[in-house]
Amino acid sequence: MPFGRVGATERFFLLTYSAYMLQQNRMQFLSLVICGLACLNQEVSAIDFSFTPNHVNSGVQLAADAGQSSSPAPTAATPAPASSAKARFGEEGSWRWQLLDAVATDFDGANQGEFGGSLSWFFVDNLSIDFQIEGDYIEQPVQNTWGGGATILFRWHFISMDTWSIYGDAGSGLIATAYDTPSGGTSLNFTPQAGVGVSWEICRDLRMMVGARWYHISNANTGDTNPGRNSLMGYVMLSVPF
Repeated sequence: MPFGRVGATERFFLLTYSAYMLQQNRMQFLSLVICGLACLNQEVSAIDFSFTPNHVNSGVQLAADAGQSSSPAPTAATPAPASSAKARFGEEGSWRWQLLDAVATDFDGANQGEFGGSLSWFFVDNLSIDFQIEGDYIEQPVQNTWGGGATILFRWHFISMDTWSIYGDAGSGLIATAYDTPSGGTSLNFTPQAGVGVSWEICRDLRMMVGARWYHISNANTGDTNPGRNSLMGYVMLSVPF
């Protein structure tokens, strides 16, 4: 098959994968909506809707007995139920997992969509190591392709408050694609990356994380040629305790 042409079988798989990516994005959007509704339900459930109706005077006045006090007996206050202790975000030894949706572009005709999940372990306070797996669809000038990979990242929440944080992260991974990426390179590449982001609490135990990264793809000179590609990646993650 001539270079740059897509056969019927390859076209079928690319179209199927594109449809899958579209469906996956819809499912992720639905997940965000469900999480938002769950948060609202949780906040509403926390409100005490109970009330004690006041005694309504019927209009008949009764004389108080001399041996009895006219003031009503005090009612014992019902203690409020104690809330369970909330684990601090970023505490040493804690685990979290994330749902990821990302897009990247090199501003020169190559675009990448990525979805996946990651598991974070805070080995010291506010500093975690993340193990991430992802699926990708890449549009590039010569040959669009799909693939998947794995990444290891270190993330430091250098400003960490009760309900929000600012962090930086960096790491690298591997990505395998059906066709050479970039075109003229290889189908197995390294993906060094680094960036910054913010996280904030949506509701109890649920955090939104939004960030941007420098994202690089190259084979580190393990192939005959190494064209490489630098992209700007933006992403959104939902994070919950594990």
